[in-house]
Amino acid sequence: MFELEPEVTRWRGRLERSSSLSPREVDELEDHLRARFELELELAPECTLARAFGIACDALGEPAALSQEFAKAGGLRWRPLLFAAWALFAASFFLPLHRLVWVGSPKADLAMFSDVGYEFLGRVTTGGGLAMMVLGIPAVLLANLPMAMTLPALFGSRRPMRRWLRRVLGVMGVSGLGLGINNLFSPTILYGIGGDPIASHYEGLGSWLWAASFALAATALWLRDRNWATGKPERSAV
Repeated sequence: MFELEPEVTRWRGRLERSSSLSPREVDELEDHLRARFELELELAPECTLARAFGIACDALGEPAALSQEFAKAGGLRWRPLLFAAWALFAASFFLPLHRLVWVGSPKADLAMFSDVGYEFLGRVTTGGGLAMMVLGIPAVLLANLPMAMTLPALFGSRRPMRRWLRRVLGVMGVSGLGLGINNLFSPTILYGIGGDPIASHYEGLGSWLWAASFALAATALWLRDRNWATGKPERSAV
């Protein structure tokens, strides 16, 4: 005897195992399946329940084809955010991450590069010595690893991203922006040999962009996990 709910459960299981669709997409397709099933019964009252369900399943299509349709349906609004995050991230490596405002000196806003940016490798190879290379380079790579792990999503992978990655990106981005804001109002004062203040230390543009890129990437992944898309599959496929 045909029972609708067990059949729908089995259909969902096959779809989830055989496609890259998200749970939200599967939920949407289930709504289409149920609507098509009801429509078949209305159009052909003599049709058996099992036959109507089979027609509804066939009308939706195979799992692989459904995955492709959802991938093409509309523009994913989270992806431009991730592209923007990577643009900021790349730009931060070519901009000063720190700046000094000299006290009583015409050399105001002198830019200085820190050890978390594009200039780091050059600094450690010319003046940092072997110890800086051994300790500093792995630290830089580790600090930028979370952003590198978003590359699969950037290039179109539909596999779910780890939640901890989104959280790490968010914490690093918000913390970086928070420290920058705090330093903006309470800059670090640098003192000379005689104890007199000689400069105020602020975060540079590169530092702001670097932190903002992490926060933006975390937001993009959060929206991606919720499948925030502009389009839906064509109604004619139902």
